[in-house]
Amino acid sequence: MTGNREGQVVTFYSYNGGTGRTMAMANVAWILAASGKRVLVADWDIESPGLHRFFAPFIRPEELANAGGVIDLIREFEWATMKDTDRQPGWYERYAAVGTYAFPLRWEFPTGGALDYLSAGRQNNDYSSSIQGLDWEMFYEYLGGGQFLDALRADMKRNYDYTLIDSRTGVSDVAEICTIQLPDVLVACFTFSEQSISGAAQVTRQVRQRYEARKIRILPVAMRVDSVDSPRAAAGRLVSMQRFSGMPNDMSEAERHLYWSRMQVPYQPPYAYEEILATFADPPGQPGTLLTAYETLASYVSAGGVTRLAPVDEVTRSRVADLFLRRVSSWDDENSGE
Repeated sequence: MTGNREGQVVTFYSYNGGTGRTMAMANVAWILAASGKRVLVADWDIESPGLHRFFAPFIRPEELANAGGVIDLIREFEWATMKDTDRQPGWYERYAAVGTYAFPLRWEFPTGGALDYLSAGRQNNDYSSSIQGLDWEMFYEYLGGGQFLDALRADMKRNYDYTLIDSRTGVSDVAEICTIQLPDVLVACFTFSEQSISGAAQVTRQVRQRYEARKIRILPVAMRVDSVDSPRAAAGRLVSMQRFSGMPNDMSEAERHLYWSRMQVPYQPPYAYEEILATFADPPGQPGTLLTAYETLASYVSAGGVTRLAPVDEVTRSRVADLFLRRVSSWDDENSGE
């Protein structure tokens, strides 16, 4: 790591599950890295981690199993606070280094970009107990957890052009960390259901009103939009624009109108079967694909700095896309109990 960047921290959040949030984040991260950016993806959905599945062809299984992550960083900081020792100012910064556990994906970007992965935590028998043992009130009120998270955010910004955080859904302590304390940009993913629109809009309004001094850019993103039922999709878009009034919050009214007409992620049924990157599954340059939608999202996340996926030759694209496909092995057949 060079440690001399002033990067952006971007949280991908959804009020409820099933929006395609994690998939969108994984693809945007790949697009940014393929454009020469140094990118970190961090799995903060600690109760249901799954980000790694979108990068499975690029991660050795043993590497994932043995690597620590978000929970380990937090736990090690907590343990350090309980040691009876003299402490110098800023002592906690050594525990707020994502490079302790982040590791690079096995892919060389021709543009010089890089994509590092930070897991939710070491996936072993102690993981669930580590989560259940977290006391967020104590972490903040008695252990100085706020300054630790500030230091973690600063470390991400120094070492990466973009840090993309996959947040836990709903309203919780972890979600508030991801939506308020850490990000420069908040991508609020929602579907056109009433629960999804209302929940995401309420959270973004709170971020905007209560934490105005943070100047967080808020990007509402409609997900899983089915173009077949266009009257209902049009109604959902109109309701969303009303509920997310004034957002994105860094645009003029004309720019917002253009944003809402451009920024939606379509529903594509084949993607329901495997965790696969559209950066390899979709041919480039075709309108209406997930890849095109994610390129548009990457453009808004990067404030126009990255607008397209750097091209990959067709042979490589097809070969890598094939690595994501799920196959039923003979072992499964022999142990199915039939």
